Amino acid sequence: MAAPPPEPPILRTHDELLEEIFLLLPTAADLARASLARASFRRLITGHAFLRRYRTLHPPPLIGVLEVHDNAFFPAQPPHPSAAAARTFAGFDFSYSSFLPSTAGRTWSAIDLFDGRLLLGGAPEERTRDFDYLQLLVRELAVCDPVFRRYILLPAVPGDLTALLPEPEDFLDLDTFLAPGDDEEDSLSFRVMFLVRCTRNMLLLVFSSVDGQWHALTFDQCRSVPGTFDPYKDGMIRRQFVGRCFCWHPGVLNDLLLLDTHSMEFSTVSLQPEPLQCQCDDYVVVEAAQGMLGLLLVINDGHNHDGPYRLEYSVLRNNQWHSEKVIPLLEKYDVFLFGVARGYALIHAQYTPSLQENPGFFSVDIKTLQVEFFGEGSHGSDSGELYAGFPPSLCAPTI
Repeated sequence: MAAPPPEPPILRTHDELLEEIFLLLPTAADLARASLARASFRRLITGHAFLRRYRTLHPPPLIGVLEVHDNAFFPAQPPHPSAAAARTFAGFDFSYSSFLPSTAGRTWSAIDLFDGRLLLGGAPEERTRDFDYLQLLVRELAVCDPVFRRYILLPAVPGDLTALLPEPEDFLDLDTFLAPGDDEEDSLSFRVMFLVRCTRNMLLLVFSSVDGQWHALTFDQCRSVPGTFDPYKDGMIRRQFVGRCFCWHPGVLNDLLLLDTHSMEFSTVSLQPEPLQCQCDDYVVVEAAQGMLGLLLVINDGHNHDGPYRLEYSVLRNNQWHSEKVIPLLEKYDVFLFGVARGYALIHAQYTPSLQENPGFFSVDIKTLQVEFFGEGSHGSDSGELYAGFPPSLCAPTI
């Protein structure tokens, strides 16, 4: 029997072949140089579809720590792998007041930083009630790209949705934050979320840039949040984005509240009972292999701020946490976990009375658990946000 004829070769256009070549470039800086070579190259490279593919294969690196209110930026420094990308932002002005519209009696303030974008709220300069509750009544919200000095003003929450908001006496607290867009094919899409905790339920107000509309979801305590965590009695602190979920650490119980940004459903995960009881706020949740949850925990083996400290890494398997590795950390430093972004957890080693210096930031590679120097900080650089993104030349020219 004769062998079947070979399949004809797949024919690709010249542009498609170029895109496949450009996808092999290892860094965004290489891609930027290629875009400057020819106008036709730049047209392909700056296309939204290509940038989305490149971003998936080569996620933007962790650039540094940004203190928005003070316009202070602490970049990654050599020999860290992110140092080359961070050089693009040397001396960059991240302030936003100069290009945002001004309104008499109101001032813009940063609420959240996510994926290189800032969420800003316009609030009265003279505040007469609790600021958290006041954010619910803010009529001006903006999402801003501080690199290209672009912004989008969000429409006010419509009256039929504000009618769902609790009265001040029923209001517990509020978390306002940026979230990934609900259109995975549109890398420029985003969402803004208000998570409102009331005495009776939780209310989630969501703005989508895809349709430009606000939507509301109400979550009943018993039906929507299974488990032992009571979000109405226990505070929710240290929001993180892990995989496709936002998670909140409770202030009292050893549970984690998760919000799946695809299904928009809540769930809970039990955390390790020990040693979280003594270090309840010094841990971060990370994405482990195969989409599992991991936990990085800083443990103080001493009885004071000088340590010694160790870093413990655990992975959740079959609803049980399994310790994978223990890493000793620097001695004679006050150490705490700063945050997680782009495959790194950042540790801030601070000044202590016994050591008259501030050693700065150290990164932990989530895959390899390698600890290395990230960059310098300052004594007060404990309120910033992790900044990750492409160099400015590769940022899309709009939000």
